[in-house]
Amino acid sequence: MMESLSVSNFYCFKEKTTISFVAKKERNRVLDNEFCGFSPKNKVNILKLIYLLGNNGSGKSKMLYAFDALRYLVVNARERHDDLLRHKPFAFDEVCLDRPSRIEIVYHIDDKRFSYTIEWDKYAIYNENLKEIKGKNDIELFHRWYDADNELVKIDFMPKMYVSDDEAYIIKSSLLKNNSLLNIITKTNISHSIIKNHFTFFKNGFELVNPEHVDLNEELPDENTEYSKQLKGIICAFLKSVDTNIMSYEKLKVDVDYPQELLQRLKSLPENEQKELRSLLRMDEDKHIVNTFHRLDKSSSNRRGRLPLSEQSEGTKEILRLLLLLNDAIQNKKTLIIDDYSSGIQRNTLNQILKFFIGSSTDSQLIVSTQDYSLLDFDVIRRDAIRFLVKDDAGEAHVDSINLSLLHKNSSLRHYVSKMNLYKQIPEMNDELFKKLLLLYKSL
Repeated sequence: MMESLSVSNFYCFKEKTTISFVAKKERNRVLDNEFCGFSPKNKVNILKLIYLLGNNGSGKSKMLYAFDALRYLVVNARERHDDLLRHKPFAFDEVCLDRPSRIEIVYHIDDKRFSYTIEWDKYAIYNENLKEIKGKNDIELFHRWYDADNELVKIDFMPKMYVSDDEAYIIKSSLLKNNSLLNIITKTNISHSIIKNHFTFFKNGFELVNPEHVDLNEELPDENTEYSKQLKGIICAFLKSVDTNIMSYEKLKVDVDYPQELLQRLKSLPENEQKELRSLLRMDEDKHIVNTFHRLDKSSSNRRGRLPLSEQSEGTKEILRLLLLLNDAIQNKKTLIIDDYSSGIQRNTLNQILKFFIGSSTDSQLIVSTQDYSLLDFDVIRRDAIRFLVKDDAGEAHVDSINLSLLHKNSSLRHYVSKMNLYKQIPEMNDELFKKLLLLYKSL
């Protein structure tokens, strides 16, 4: 689970900006650990559900891009030392354009707290540091930096992360200025449990997803295993509980006739490229179609109608996609990140889905960015789980949160934000300018 994320000189974030995922204690409110992944050893309550709220252009997506940047820098390897890195510094200050960007993430693995920091520009990774956090003391595991003047990559391995002289030689000789140390140690096949666990975290521990990309025909569980059978039963029961009138569904295997032009093109490619393309197109996997069954008579369970899933409402399909994504996060103990979420799901149903996730999750998280302020009405949303993204007049984005001392325990969150407008989240409309624009357009 993630405890915090900090960025600086990254897109619209000039100075160090931090999003904390740690729960706070509200006055006159008991901390409900159901909403948190509690780490007894470290005494940290990490929220399972975080909302990033803000208007268009406030920096919500840019903050979440930091997760993609981390995966890109750590997991993906560059083949040549002159391969340029993706680098997006703060654009409204010329000084920042020539400075590295910085990301720091605090996270938990096996009930231990770690801090990983990386600094880079388009040419090189200048600093990379991994620490274990123990109370007020940090135990450094490694420190890697790039000496640009002498064009040398230097590494200090600390005692807790023992590396033999031979292994250190292999690592240093393999490490390019534009590759992360975590990546190179993994690529050299040096067996080191600490590095393996951290590399796995950056590769699989979090995922930025788009629910629309979920292929329901393929991802919905069938009844081939006991687990998939039980999961299908839970999904169908949930659909009935939110009054979709869907009793069950069937998943049927279908044959696919690929265009001859595509098949001929494949044959003309080298064997390795053929395999890569077939894998990308999922051509060697079974293809399916899903039909749903509807109850036609509430007094009888025998009268039912069949309807292809493709003809279901977009809201129903969105329910299914979200359930599958959340199940994946729970089962694989990862943080699921959804950017710019605008739900087509009925509000009570969405609230129930989020409750289901919170009640089922132990080591997984959900981070959602949205401009939908109606979500503030959900009883599943903790007041300390909301982060506001706001831009100032200089184009810098900042993160703010609710001042719990100013908010009565029974007060409406939506009223607090929209009516009192403490964080200036609701855009002010210039009626006079609007009228002029309307007249101008009509005159075209």
